[in-house]
Amino acid sequence: MVNVKIVNTGLAGLLLLCLGVPAPEVLAEMDKSAPSEVSGSAEGTDDGGGVVTISVESSVTTAGSGGGDGSGGVTSSSSSSTEVTVKPVCYYKAGKTGAEQASQIDKNKAVAAERQKKQNQKPTKNGSGRPSYILKSGNTYPDYESHRDDTQGRWYFRYCDGSFYDPKNPEEFNNERKAFFEANRDQNIWVPAGQQAPRPYISGTRLAKVAWEAVKIPAPTVETNPKVGTQGATLVGMDTWVWATGSTPTSVTARATAGSTTATITAGSSGLQLSAPDGKASCTGFGIAWHQGMPEGSSPCMISFNRSSAHLGGTTPLTIKVAYSASYSGSDGSSGTLPAITTTSTVNLPVAEVQTLTTNHNNPRQN
Repeated sequence: MVNVKIVNTGLAGLLLLCLGVPAPEVLAEMDKSAPSEVSGSAEGTDDGGGVVTISVESSVTTAGSGGGDGSGGVTSSSSSSTEVTVKPVCYYKAGKTGAEQASQIDKNKAVAAERQKKQNQKPTKNGSGRPSYILKSGNTYPDYESHRDDTQGRWYFRYCDGSFYDPKNPEEFNNERKAFFEANRDQNIWVPAGQQAPRPYISGTRLAKVAWEAVKIPAPTVETNPKVGTQGATLVGMDTWVWATGSTPTSVTARATAGSTTATITAGSSGLQLSAPDGKASCTGFGIAWHQGMPEGSSPCMISFNRSSAHLGGTTPLTIKVAYSASYSGSDGSSGTLPAITTTSTVNLPVAEVQTLTTNHNNPRQN
């Protein structure tokens, strides 16, 4: 289980903020009287877009010392923790002071009134004409008149960081933007001086991705049989049993929480993947540990070598991989799959000709 929770929403990570210039069609909607800048660093401590530090505690279910398919046999669990930062895609960004915004609205209205007077236009309800839109610009700043003389408090406006926008995958950014706007209906929010900026919004999708990237999955460890002679060699032409041991995970579960949003991640693997020079592998699941009396051919995970490792310097590199596929669901209704993670390790395995090292002619597995 991975528990992710906010431990600090301050702006210690301001240097991590890199605000790119988003395309007009993907920007958060902004009133014409709102600040026009959409790039630059978040200087100061009043910007709501500071990175969020989260604590990640992870635990995995492992195959234990006896291999198994992950559904039975000997299993164990382990846990670890780490901290990572999350930069929100969308948040309320610091804008003008009360005095600055009131002045801007006054100017906009004056310009609009003069233009309408010259064009003899009447304000339209749908905002199809720019003058009527500006005339009503104060409507998105609730009670702005009461903050007209305030030079310390600030208005915050909805903002989505365009540096997250990927033209190859616009849906992801658009979904983040949509979720933020639906959860935060106010286009502009007033924050008095000295009060904390609105907490950044972290979606279930973003939480899941960050948590999954933070999870550290141990590399696989294995045991083999036979082990012949002082080197513990396997033999050419004989099925070598392979099974997972120690901390080789069979599944991972993660839970991430930021504010009111929670994401749950589940990940699993179909088993070990084996490969080696001069070897042919057949493996299902995580293998079964060899024990005396077990019949030949009963292992679900084996590799057979057709040549000794003499030409490779004395050992043959056996590569073991475990691929984990993951999916997530969020309390905000989000769900999907996450990029697969593959862990890898290598065992240098001596492979000998049977006549060279076998000392028990009845069963070389017992040497």
